[in-house]
Amino acid sequence: MTAEEAAGPGVDERLRSLYAATQELMTATTRQSLCRVVVDVSERVLGYPLTGVHLRAPGGEGLEPMAYPDPVRERFDGEPPTYTPGDRVYRVFRTGESLRLGAAERPDDPHRGIVVPIPDHGVLIAGTETPGDTSEVTLDLVELLAENTAVALDRLQRESRLNALHETTRELMEARDDAAVAAAATNTAHEVLDLRLNAVYLRSSDDERLVPVSVTGEARELFGEVPSLGPGSVAWDVYESGEPACHDDVRRASNVANPETPVRSELVMPLGEHGVFLAGSTRPDRFDDADVALAKLFGDTVEAALDRAEREALMRRRERELARQNERLDDFASVVSHDLRNPLNVAQGRLELLADDCDSPHIDHMAEAHARMESLIDDLLTLARTGRSVGETEPVPLAPTVTSVWNTVDGGGALSVDDDVGVVEADASRLRELLENLVRNAVEHGGDDVRVAVDRLDGEERDGFYVADDGPGIPPERREEVFERGETTADDGTGFGLAIVSEIASAHGWRVRATESADGGARFEVVVDG
Repeated sequence: MTAEEAAGPGVDERLRSLYAATQELMTATTRQSLCRVVVDVSERVLGYPLTGVHLRAPGGEGLEPMAYPDPVRERFDGEPPTYTPGDRVYRVFRTGESLRLGAAERPDDPHRGIVVPIPDHGVLIAGTETPGDTSEVTLDLVELLAENTAVALDRLQRESRLNALHETTRELMEARDDAAVAAAATNTAHEVLDLRLNAVYLRSSDDERLVPVSVTGEARELFGEVPSLGPGSVAWDVYESGEPACHDDVRRASNVANPETPVRSELVMPLGEHGVFLAGSTRPDRFDDADVALAKLFGDTVEAALDRAEREALMRRRERELARQNERLDDFASVVSHDLRNPLNVAQGRLELLADDCDSPHIDHMAEAHARMESLIDDLLTLARTGRSVGETEPVPLAPTVTSVWNTVDGGGALSVDDDVGVVEADASRLRELLENLVRNAVEHGGDDVRVAVDRLDGEERDGFYVADDGPGIPPERREEVFERGETTADDGTGFGLAIVSEIASAHGWRVRATESADGGARFEVVVDG
């Protein structure tokens, strides 16, 4: 077809048909189906029955055949070849310059047609057996089809990478520490985002530089020893500002660390207070807006994974500290249980023998001192035990539990428990200890005729219950310190009862506070939720 023939009315019609086919390209769901559409449009609209689409092989340098009609298969006696860097077809992909087949300078070439680049993806070969050179107008139409194909492939690639990125988020979030997150991040960027040169840099312990924690093999091969980056570098500026950076040619950046760097294009994504993610290419202008947007999303995901790993590491440190504390509590309980209780038992036994031998007013005082020591030992053991986590929880009805506790406490005038006081999810034995200490506290301070009431926290936007009495109450300035260990106003109190209450409540994730009851006494509110 000559330029004059192509310039006729048929060109406008083919151009309209080509634009109409673009929507079909954009709705294709796979690379294979998209390439079949391209072959069909090339034959049906542009008049090239010998059309083939060759795309870059994943992870390789060859251009693999993706779609072609039966006449092409017949010409090659099977599947068309994969074009490699030594082929002239591959040169079209690498240089971005179209190639005419059967042109005047190659009159012996049996092929007639065009090879045009599909930018960043491959080539479109549009051939025919009709003799004659390709006109400029026809070349423009085929190149337009190739450009539309590249846009559609870009869309599929972004969608595929985005879906794959979502699937790999779990791996990032399951990483236990910073190093594991960094390793998962570089691998994901390499395999999913096709960023062969990438690295994760994290801040050093002295906060004076960024250290390469995970680097791809290609980056290590290119750079050799990968250096740390400090103030004044591109990466450090991104780390401090929290703003991403994209350099079409990093050599032109004013703060480039190495003006002769083999990296030309560079993406730098901030990772919050942790560091930065770097991706590069040896080609300038490698990254477009879509690459930047996807890298930002990836950077946000890596930052979230690093945040989580940091929290998990802190939690593990606290768990280790708690385990060491529990060991010390076990040692303390052992001392209290054996080294203190055994001599006390001996003293109590000797006192009983002394009471049989003589009648002295001092014996009763000594017995009271021994009893107080025994109470102190019991409370210290309880306090040591409540410093640990609660055991298995279950729904525990409050009304019968409070009534049972009341029957075991000496003294007390009357108990009032609302039948609708409710049920709490708790370690039953720990909840009983909490109630025992609150009721005993009321009796110790209110006397044998004290009245105790237990009910749900009503009229307030929180769940829980309260224990109130009509005793002397607690002055406002002392309502927080009463939960401290050793604090008591009772003559025979140990000062550990309310501390035990606070420890048990905290172990359940509850809050407890002291206030004034309706009768002017003390009221202890246990907030179970909120």
